[in-house]
Amino acid sequence: MEIENCNWTNSTEGPNASDRFTFVLYWLTVPVLFGVVTLSGLIGNGLVIYVIVSRERMQTVTNLLLLNLAVADLAFVLVVPPFTAYQMAAEWWPFGDVACRLLHYLVNVTAYVTVYTLVAVAAMRYLTVLHAARTVHYRTRRVTAVVIVGIWTAVLLLNLPVIASYHAGPHGPAALPDCDITSIQVGQCLFATFFAFGYALPLAVIGAFSVRVFVDIRRQRACASAGVRRTKSFRRKQAVGRLLVLVVALFAVLWLPVHIHLLVAFFGHISTDRWYQVCTYTRLVSHHSYFIVVLINYIK
Repeated sequence: MEIENCNWTNSTEGPNASDRFTFVLYWLTVPVLFGVVTLSGLIGNGLVIYVIVSRERMQTVTNLLLLNLAVADLAFVLVVPPFTAYQMAAEWWPFGDVACRLLHYLVNVTAYVTVYTLVAVAAMRYLTVLHAARTVHYRTRRVTAVVIVGIWTAVLLLNLPVIASYHAGPHGPAALPDCDITSIQVGQCLFATFFAFGYALPLAVIGAFSVRVFVDIRRQRACASAGVRRTKSFRRKQAVGRLLVLVVALFAVLWLPVHIHLLVAFFGHISTDRWYQVCTYTRLVSHHSYFIVVLINYIK
């Protein structure tokens, strides 16, 4: 993902109006907004980690995956919002080239880890609902730990090119150092890949699992309507089905603005309209809010 620092002016309103708007956005709104994201992330993810780690009965297969999700999101909110808010307000990058590269590497790693952890959660729920007896030996904490390690290992290795895609160098008339992507061509490759493998593919996989679960629940509901008693297991499956639908809907809606902005930024033209620019800074909130809502709904 890209963390952009967009400065603009609006000649129809005069320099004073533009300066006031820039001050309110970069020095007040963005720091407060990102501060809320960081604080909510610390509290929400911290509570999830504490509850799962401190209570053995909570250390189920699904909850271990959610623990991994919370750890990845916690790493994201601890690093990305503070650095981004400072860069937007100061309009330059004082932390050096290494920090610039590692920051964007961490952004991409945590994004992919969280997304594919959610795919693993959806897959686990699918196996639990439709193939409980046949997959019981695979739905264990040891196998889950292997899956988690595999996700981190694959994501860390496959995102190594991101480190070479960014650099901190002089930018603008003042030649102040800025942390940015090396070229528009690199950005197009990076974010087309991110859209394909960080949104379209996982959305299709999660959606397929959800549809299969939904079809099975509809079949059981038809049997219940024919006079078969609805068991506790069936009611639990219904709850799982509704939750998977919620996860798919939230993933599709809250992640879409992030990808639209990045694709437009590197394959089209970013609007200079102020309200569009303001909306671009809400994409971090959308990214973060998705994981918080999912964690709250899964931990029961």
